[in-house]
Amino acid sequence: MSVKLFPTTCALVILACLLTTPAVAAKGGNKGGNGNGDLQQWWQTLPQSERQMLRDRYEIYQGLPPEKRDRLRQRWEHYRELSPEERQKVQKKFQRWQDMDPEDRDRLRGTYRKFRNLPDDQRQQLKEEYERLRELPDAERERRREELRQRYFSDDPPPKRKNR
Repeated sequence: MSVKLFPTTCALVILACLLTTPAVAAKGGNKGGNGNGDLQQWWQTLPQSERQMLRDRYEIYQGLPPEKRDRLRQRWEHYRELSPEERQKVQKKFQRWQDMDPEDRDRLRGTYRKFRNLPDDQRQQLKEEYERLRELPDAERERRREELRQRYFSDDPPPKRKNR
């Protein structure tokens, strides 16, 4: 899953799943009992500002084309099927993304766009080379990573490396 889509995916799909009952009920729709007492209780404990934010995001989700909603829903289902360890990895990557400077996120988005535009054979080769980096010692891995950046994305400035 693309790192930049994770927060949007989670927020929108959670909203689709969670807010169908409470958000609509809070707006005067979906009258009648449907066995979601815990969900409604949770909804009532949220501060009004959070409820409004979730309603707003739910409306954004509802305004998406059906194929995008389906893709978000599938990603959410995939996330829910992850083991706790895999979820923790995803959350750690998401937090790393959130902690990045906005210009670093923009740079990374640009690099990803360039990656997506590489010919299939080059993209596959780059993936394989990055997989092999995992087996290298730290210093060698960083040296090889810089070589790959120069080979495939030479016009991009080098990333600022922070301690992880």
